[in-house]
Amino acid sequence: MLNERHAKGIEDRGLSVELAAAMGLYSARRLRDGSIEADLDGNILAIPYWEGDQEVNTKYRWQQDGQRRFQQRKDAVKTVYNANVLLGEETMSRLEIGTDSLIWTEGEFDCQAVLLSGYDTCISVPDGAPPARDKNGKLIPVPDDDRDIDPEDDDKFSFMSHLMEPIMQVKHHIIATDGDEPGGRLGKELVRRLGAAKCFWIEYPKDEVVPDKKRDGKLRVCKDMNEVKKYLGPEKVREIIDNAKPWPVSGLFRLSDYPEQEIPAMCEIGISELLDQHMKFYQGQFVVCTGIPNVGKSTFINQVAVLLAKRHKWPVAIFSGEKDVKPFLAHELMTAFLEKDRKAWTFEEKKRAEGFVQRYFQFIDYDESMDTEIDVEFLLNRAATAVFRDGVKMLIIDPWNELEHNRPMNVSLTEYVGKMIKKLKRFAKQFGVCVVVVAHPTKLAAEQVPGLYSISDSAHWANKPDLGIVVHGGDPENPNAREIIIPKVRLKRIAGNTGTVQLSFNEQTGLFVKPDF
Repeated sequence: MLNERHAKGIEDRGLSVELAAAMGLYSARRLRDGSIEADLDGNILAIPYWEGDQEVNTKYRWQQDGQRRFQQRKDAVKTVYNANVLLGEETMSRLEIGTDSLIWTEGEFDCQAVLLSGYDTCISVPDGAPPARDKNGKLIPVPDDDRDIDPEDDDKFSFMSHLMEPIMQVKHHIIATDGDEPGGRLGKELVRRLGAAKCFWIEYPKDEVVPDKKRDGKLRVCKDMNEVKKYLGPEKVREIIDNAKPWPVSGLFRLSDYPEQEIPAMCEIGISELLDQHMKFYQGQFVVCTGIPNVGKSTFINQVAVLLAKRHKWPVAIFSGEKDVKPFLAHELMTAFLEKDRKAWTFEEKKRAEGFVQRYFQFIDYDESMDTEIDVEFLLNRAATAVFRDGVKMLIIDPWNELEHNRPMNVSLTEYVGKMIKKLKRFAKQFGVCVVVVAHPTKLAAEQVPGLYSISDSAHWANKPDLGIVVHGGDPENPNAREIIIPKVRLKRIAGNTGTVQLSFNEQTGLFVKPDF
């Protein structure tokens, strides 16, 4: 039985004395030998843990020197509070098929608050939450999986192994631990033992309704289910539980998890209207360009970069492995900017072109002080710096084979290329950069037209790009004729269409222009 003091304490929590009595709570006192026995006049509140009709454990609560004290029966079975939910045929049948969820709380009174709000499949852990921070005050990280858990040495959660068979049969678990740091750690520890796929989490209301003794009675938000029941009512408890959200699983999302995003702006380059219909560039795009030697694939990509900078204000970073930045690459970029033969430049035009390249282009190049070669990791590291410092929107790698490739002996060339392309595409999406790779084809017969599958080392070059470009000589009777073949467009109609566009190569300027035939 409960004495008047304990009954009032339960009522002050907004709970039911009748439910507490039905769950076997009673008043007790400590004997001289240290044991505890029921006593209506005692100052200890005894909270029994039942399995069937057997009291397998008891938690004791009392006040001493103004502090709350807790104790459990020595050598008792470690089990959950209200364990009969997991041992009853009727409740387990509902939990197994998922019509009801098993609700996990951090304390017995939180469990009672949920029961009073209309749910009969609620349990509580027996020992509260583990500390959230270590002795140095740093948050203790909780792994996402259970690989580090030794079932033979999992004392804090031994209550789970005791009832593991029925717990594992439950279809859905709602984690309703306290809304503080220890409660957060407890929730994560439970989830990695239960499996995130089965778990849901609750969000506590933002209403500041609880007087905080630690802050001179200033109001704060509710941190547990007992407080929600007391200050906001059983309707709010039901609202919280009924709106529980799936526990986040790494790599698995719903639509609402994604921020609102517009379709990226499609940028045309303006060499010809027909080419713009077939080929558009956008941030986050992965582009692969190929072509046999001496048809101008690098020149075409550099011209594209200049036009994107000129027309759309795109800063560009270039790794040029085969062409020195000065004078060759710089002159090529300046020519594309001025659109006239270098011999016809005025002094003012040259200075204006230099200023344009200085403003919009950065170069990832070898440095005499470097003790490393330029590999993909180094390249992306420097490109990220260019993004942060100068807002770079295009990265050109020309050509692929001039990068240092540290392929492990146990990784095939195809696997290696696939992994590197994944890194490049991840970089493109993460930083909003259009990444362009110029890659040489294998040696072809004289009359053979190259394609993306002609690129050395892997079919990934054909399968992975968002946009594929082949620069080809076209008409053998016309040495200035060029074909821009577009064999791959991932976002068809939005970012262009597959097909072939005829252009000309102006020998004087070294630029691609509308066809002159």
